Amino acid sequence: MTRRCGRHEDFQTAIDDPTVLDLRSSLAQKKSIADSEQLRRLEHLSVLDAYRFYKPDDVIGGTSAAIIHGIPLSRGFPPQRTRRTRTDAAGREYDARLTLGAPGSPVRVEVWNVRRTYTSRWVVRRQAELGDTQRTPRWQGVPVTTAPRTAIDLARIGTTLDGLVACDWLLADAAGRHGHDGRQRMRERMAEAINDCSGLRGVNRARAALDSATGSSESVSESIALHRMNELGIEDIRQQIVIRDSEDSVIGRVDFLVVAADSTPVVIEVDGAIKYSGYHSVGTAGADNPLFREKKREDALRRMGYRVVRLVWADLWDVSRLRMLLREAHIAC
Repeated sequence: MTRRCGRHEDFQTAIDDPTVLDLRSSLAQKKSIADSEQLRRLEHLSVLDAYRFYKPDDVIGGTSAAIIHGIPLSRGFPPQRTRRTRTDAAGREYDARLTLGAPGSPVRVEVWNVRRTYTSRWVVRRQAELGDTQRTPRWQGVPVTTAPRTAIDLARIGTTLDGLVACDWLLADAAGRHGHDGRQRMRERMAEAINDCSGLRGVNRARAALDSATGSSESVSESIALHRMNELGIEDIRQQIVIRDSEDSVIGRVDFLVVAADSTPVVIEVDGAIKYSGYHSVGTAGADNPLFREKKREDALRRMGYRVVRLVWADLWDVSRLRMLLREAHIAC
């Protein structure tokens, strides 16, 4: 919870939770994207738990199901100038990107219902029929769409990018838990979910998202970077490649490796602000400084003949700038 509410006792009961209060306090000092997203997820879960007007045939889905399953969304806090719009049945343009919203802003529960659609300040109820294989056992007494179906729905109600981030995360999670076979089973389950959505709006976006997902991305930023490079037509993109020197010593594992038009190998790294949190001072140096370690690794890669392209969060949302940075490294795009 982010503030006291004198009118709703359900909200009052959570305000003394020390983990929430401590997180809110530290957020004011750190202004960390990671802390903001964690706080926002706690807010969503609190609303999902406190909401008392679920219908008997409601199934929690969309971003609400993503929160329950721990699936990340593509858009936490992107640059404000970026837009991804579509037009609805009435011809009205709307922002199609999915987001958790800023901490403290209103939260709406998202559900699927076989008979009715309804939107209010507190709930978005979309019409859909879900088979038993597309829903999990009940969460707080209400069924939830399965993780594979949730990922497919994120692409259908949002954008291909939203679906790609979700599919990538699920594939990587399955591989981490059960290896290659687990990743393959998860891909098959998502393909089954797409088949169950055949004929529904947005299913082509879902197919494109699953086709692009590799399960090798280790962050939302890397999933977005992969999507952008696919959009730019870059071929033979390799991920999480371990590079060794002439003495077979490991220099490091790189996010992406591609071959430039002049046959020079190019390392593409996606930097995140969270990664370097607390190391903004120029005077901070040594083995404990991530900036220093990254600089040493980049120097070693360049000595071995690699070109290095470093991308930051803003670059991923500015396709023109991204294309320019890649072309400067002689990557055909």
